[in-house]
Amino acid sequence: MKMTKSMANVLLLIASAFWGSGFVVTKIALDANASAGLINFFRGFLFVALILMFFYKKIFKMTITDFKIGLIAGLLNFGGFITQTIGVQYTTPSNNAFISAIYVVIIPFFAWAIYQKKLPGKSFLSIALCLIGMTILTGILNKELNINIGDVYSFICAFFYAASIVYLGYGARATDVSIVAFMLAAVQAIGGLIFFLFVEDNQLTHINWSVALVPLLYMGIICSFVGQTVQVIAQKHTSATSAGLIMMLEGVFGSIFSVVFGFESFTVQLVVGGMLIMISIILMEVDFKQMVIKNKRTA
Repeated sequence: MKMTKSMANVLLLIASAFWGSGFVVTKIALDANASAGLINFFRGFLFVALILMFFYKKIFKMTITDFKIGLIAGLLNFGGFITQTIGVQYTTPSNNAFISAIYVVIIPFFAWAIYQKKLPGKSFLSIALCLIGMTILTGILNKELNINIGDVYSFICAFFYAASIVYLGYGARATDVSIVAFMLAAVQAIGGLIFFLFVEDNQLTHINWSVALVPLLYMGIICSFVGQTVQVIAQKHTSATSAGLIMMLEGVFGSIFSVVFGFESFTVQLVVGGMLIMISIILMEVDFKQMVIKNKRTA
């Protein structure tokens, strides 16, 4: 069965739900003294093992071209993961979520500048509604604005994520999904290990493994292996701008999971912000001109 754009967007929605749950488990792992580098290494290592287990035949047939495409995708992906994880350590979760979400604004311009993809006029309204929704959701305007190093990392993360989404949407379409997923995993594992060994001043003995192990396993299996494999598959069949808007829902799902697990309380901000983000996605995805034409024909 051929995958349609609608089916691809549903898959991205599922992936966003997985990543949204990842905010909670990442927080638990960080509180258990697992560092950003170790978290990324653990996620990547499990991701590599699972990809090899299911797709080793295709991966062993990887060409130089496949390797180069996968390496670029992996580096962009790892850049976003590591800067976002570091950002969470030095700023508030709401600041991190809001600043990182700026990638939704950057994506269409990257797609236009690099791949000459036309920017629909309604994109600007969709993006504006999405950012307003995220602003309300995070309550960023109700807090004193203090820019710190965590906010800077979150801002850098937005550019990495935007570039990664655009590249997966247009630059990596010719390469097999399993090979791209494997390279995402390998770069994340190697990058996380290097970062842990040479940048972070952490020791394994300081980690509360009884608390951190389950979150680390969940991130590696569900958030990385399942979530990112689904993302790579889906992005071959939808636009980068649509993908970015849908994947922004991970912040909404993150807030929902935080409420469910008692990390924050249910608020009007969550409902209003989430609804605005949903409206922005519907506005972007629905072809209103086509609907008008169909209605005229049936009238």
